[in-house]
Amino acid sequence: MLERGQEVVMVLEDDIRFEPYFRYKLQNILEETRRQNLDWDLIYLGRKRLADPDEESWLSGSRQLVWAGYSYWTLGYLLRYSGAQKLVGGNPLPRLIPVDEYIPVLSDKHPEESWKAHFPQRDLNVLSVAPLLLYPTHYTGEKGYVSDTEDSRVVPETNGKGASTLLDSSPDILLAPSPSSPREDL
Repeated sequence: MLERGQEVVMVLEDDIRFEPYFRYKLQNILEETRRQNLDWDLIYLGRKRLADPDEESWLSGSRQLVWAGYSYWTLGYLLRYSGAQKLVGGNPLPRLIPVDEYIPVLSDKHPEESWKAHFPQRDLNVLSVAPLLLYPTHYTGEKGYVSDTEDSRVVPETNGKGASTLLDSSPDILLAPSPSSPREDL
């Protein structure tokens, strides 16, 4: 996205279901962002809201966009060029954390202060559509549910130098060695 200069991209997981009239509703959302000249970096199209609904305020003049609070699941979202710059600029690879945690950290909505401390630039402007336009095809425990991360175990640091990552004090973070040439093509 950054190398190609793309202004907006849509990122979708492979196990989602679309709400009826998805394309029409998405066009309305994009038109509203242009009409109101909104300053946004990322818009959730589908997510699991972990914040109290009262902590999420509606955008002034909008009936379909809220300022997203602490959220999980990146079922689908719109990412703007400015958002990609901020995500890459946060240099997450040496402090490898899941994107579900990284987005709330960079938007300063994550409840874990010790994690946020590792990312001083936390100005990612994150919105969400309301109601959501995407949902998972299956939920945890349902027949047909498959996850490659739900039951993952912690992967130990293996760089051979005895160095630890910045976030290795938390057992909830998946730790892995950084690749020798990180990809920065969000």
